[in-house]
Amino acid sequence: MQPAPGPPVQAPAPQPMQPMAAYQPQPKFLDKYGTYTFSKWLMIGAVLIVIGAMFTQVTDLVGAPNPADYDDAGKYAEDQFSHEKLGTTLGAFANMLQSIGLGLIGYGLLREASEGDAHHTAVRVTAVITGVLVIGNIAAANILPI
Repeated sequence: MQPAPGPPVQAPAPQPMQPMAAYQPQPKFLDKYGTYTFSKWLMIGAVLIVIGAMFTQVTDLVGAPNPADYDDAGKYAEDQFSHEKLGTTLGAFANMLQSIGLGLIGYGLLREASEGDAHHTAVRVTAVITGVLVIGNIAAANILPI
């Protein structure tokens, strides 16, 4: 004896096509990666400042050429010039990293002040003033007096 056949399998009804809209990431993605947070900008800026400070110490790690190690004055002068050039190059790179880090911190302050509705007005005004001072300091650092 065979069992009775089950009901026929019905295919699900086709879903109507949704109109194309702008891409919206999933909320779980936004919570983890895609949202702006003040602490994220602050930490990235602080890390860049520390990395820039470490680059300025590389020339001290390598050390300047010692005149006692050279018999030829020309070779010593060449190595001394090379060491100074390395210091100048790494110093410029460190200044760029530190400026970028301070810029990120200033941007974070200004954005937090403009978008942070949960803060008291005095905190928002202080963040704006601090952000403007940080950005102004970066901009004014390379202005030479005439």
